[in-house]
This record gives sequence, structure tokens and C-alpha cells, in this order.
Amino acid sequence: MTTLHDQGYAELTAVAAPRLPRSRRSVRELLPQRGSWPLRRLLFVTVLGAFIAAILASYAVPLWFQLRGERLLVVTSGSMAPDVMPGDAVVIRPVTDASQLRLGQVVTFAPVGTTMLVTHRIVGLTSLKKLDDTTGQPIIIGNEPVFEPYIRTKGDANESADPNLTPAASVRGIVLSSFSGWGYALSWAHSPMGRLVLFAPPLILLVLAELRSRSDVTRLLVVPAMDRARRLRGTTASDRPGSNDGAGTTDGDRHEAAAR
Repeated sequence: MTTLHDQGYAELTAVAAPRLPRSRRSVRELLPQRGSWPLRRLLFVTVLGAFIAAILASYAVPLWFQLRGERLLVVTSGSMAPDVMPGDAVVIRPVTDASQLRLGQVVTFAPVGTTMLVTHRIVGLTSLKKLDDTTGQPIIIGNEPVFEPYIRTKGDANESADPNLTPAASVRGIVLSSFSGWGYALSWAHSPMGRLVLFAPPLILLVLAELRSRSDVTRLLVVPAMDRARRLRGTTASDRPGSNDGAGTTDGDRHEAAAR
């Protein structure tokens, strides 16, 4: 036989029994759909890798030739067409002695009175008396004049040779090879606009990835933890003696019912 006191106690027990939060289900619902992360990561890595590869190539290619004792120069005119066109890049080997120069070689040199570099073919070798920079007179050592080697150059696409002879000491290097179109790419990559285009997108991607990572941590860890904390606080409040939440019966109600 069940008394009113027993009924009230049973009712209190039924109401006060806490409902465990379904935290696993909540976290699972917050996760992206299956297959969305791998595709997103693949796209992110592909785009970021392409920009990084372009940046590395723009600096690694000239550095590679420098480590080999060579230089990579960009051609800006068509005087050596059709072998070397504007926008091509040429590889030169430095000249250490005038005896290395030969007829028919394509060389890069600085014409007299300028710092601009020109790449033309050697069409003549000669020697001229070396003049004193102060007096302008020939330098004589032991009753013999001192001669200085000169070269005559001409662009393959030009009708006539260059008007002035060039001292062999002004030759920067002998052209070993040329690469079509490399000059345009390298010049653009090292220009202000090229650097902006190459460096800005990967930096933006990295910032977005960092923000997305922090958002995912908040979404997957902080939000469920706060949700569980709220549910536990609600459960604790319902377990307290004397609580009137819902249809629960307090101790006072039970004693009053039993007295009846």
C-alpha cells in the first residue's frame, strides 16, 4: 500500500532525475559535412603553394646562376633579334682577362661614358695606345707605348657596327645562353606591382586560415563546453531542496500531505 508520503517522494524523485546533456550529438552537429574539409584544405594548399612557388622561383633562379659564378640579365631591346628578343633573359660568364674575348662572341658591356649595359656581338678586335687621364698623352714605359685592347661590336639586327670602340675592360661577361620570355616574368616579379600581387594573396590566406582555425576551436570546444555548463547549472538548481521548478513537490508539501 502506497501512502501519500510515498507518492510525494516518488514524484519528487521522478522530477529531480537529471537529463544528461547530449554533448556528443551537439559537437557532431557543429562539424562540417563529410568531405568538405579535405576539399577545402586541398584548394587552400594548392593556391597557397602556387604563390609560394612563384615567389621562390623569382628569387631562386637568379640566385642559382650567381652561385655558379654567372649572372642573369634581362634584354630590353631587339638589337640582337632574332636570336635574342626583348623580354628574354641571357646568362653571362664574367670576363677576367681580355684574352678570353674572341670574334663572333656575344658579350655584355658598358659603352664608354655610360652605365647602361648593352649585349652585342664582337665583330672586331684591336689595340689602341693607352692615354694618360690627366694629360691625354700616350703612356710610355721604357720608350714603348702601352697598348690597351678594344673591341668593336654590332647588334645582329643593326645595319652597321656600333660607332665607338669599347675597352675590353668594360666587358661584363660573355653570353652563354638565353631563355625566351624569362625577362618579362623576372622583371614583373621584382617590380612593386609584382611583389604586391605575389605576396598579398598568400598573406591574406594565412590570416584567414588563422581566423578560421580560431573560429573552429570556439565552435567545437568553447560553445559545447558553455552549453554543458549551462545544462549542469540548470540540473543543479532542480536538485536543490525546496525547489518549485516544474511539477516538483517540496519537503513542506510532503509533510502537509502526510498530515492530511
